Amino acid sequence: MNFDRLKHFYENNGSKILDVQPGMQLEIHEKDVETNRIWRFKCLVIKVKKPGHADGSFTVRGTVAGVEVEKIYPLSFNNFDKIILLDEYKVRRAKLYYIRDKVGKDARFKSKITAAKRDMNLLDKDAAKVKENKGKKKAKK
Repeated sequence: MNFDRLKHFYENNGSKILDVQPGMQLEIHEKDVETNRIWRFKCLVIKVKKPGHADGSFTVRGTVAGVEVEKIYPLSFNNFDKIILLDEYKVRRAKLYYIRDKVGKDARFKSKITAAKRDMNLLDKDAAKVKENKGKKKAKK
């Protein structure tokens, strides 16, 4: 399959490929098509499959009404109203399956987010600019 054509198709139709990583704590605002209501879900990204591809997906884990829930979303999903980055944790694994068994203090992570990125909507165009400037060094004159 030609992924460049698929990526181009998604960009032209208004969909955006999300840049999420394991260890991000997100608040997902998902539009319900039938009832026209926004469903909010606070969650932790535990897995990203095919990052940067139009057909990639990410798995999140959160609590809804006292029950632990895991959901799988596509990286280019047009039913997202907004996705707010609440926190970004320092993790040393690509897949955080071990967090399923952890409770309380065992489930703690160390935060690595800056104030500029906190409470940022990942669907905005400006969100990509903050990410681009992260690793670039200024040239000396």
